[in-house]
Amino acid sequence: MENIPVKTLKRIEEDIKNNDLGKARDRLHGLISTYTNELELRKKLGDIYFELKYPSMAGRYWYLEEHKTPEMVKACIAFEKSMGNNPNRIARALKYKGNIEIIKRLELDQAITSIQKNVKEKLVEEPEDLLVDKLVLYGCLSIIVLIIIFTLIGVYTFFKWIF
Repeated sequence: MENIPVKTLKRIEEDIKNNDLGKARDRLHGLISTYTNELELRKKLGDIYFELKYPSMAGRYWYLEEHKTPEMVKACIAFEKSMGNNPNRIARALKYKGNIEIIKRLELDQAITSIQKNVKEKLVEEPEDLLVDKLVLYGCLSIIVLIIIFTLIGVYTFFKWIF
C-alpha cells in the first residue's frame, strides 16, 4: 500500500466518512486497475460493496482475502453461486491482472469451498496462446497493409491522371 498516493487514499476515507460510497467505490476501481498487486484495495472495495448491499460483488473483491470473516464467507459463496459455481467464470470475473506469484503464495481458507482451489489454479495458469488470437493479429495487420497498398495505388493513379 506504500506505492499508492496518500492523497487518493485520504479522499477515499473522506468519501466513506461522508457516506459517499459510490465515489469511494469508483476511486477504488481506478486504483485497483492501476495497482493490481495491492490486494488490500480489493478488500476495501469489497467492504464498500457490502455496505451498499451487494453481497455477490463484495464476494468478488473479498475472494482473494486470506482470512475471511463469516460475512466474507457468505459473500464469497454468493459470488460463486452468481457465477454458476464455474471456476473458469469466477477466475475471469475476478479480473486479477497482477503478479501471479502473489496468488501462488496466497493461502486461502480451505473452509470455504472446493471451488476456490480450482479458481486459484485457473488464476495461476499461464494463458494459452490461442490460434484465434494469432488469426486476429495477422488479420488486422493484413488489413492495414492492404489499406496502405490501396492508398499508394490511388495516389499513383491520381498523379498519373493529372500529369
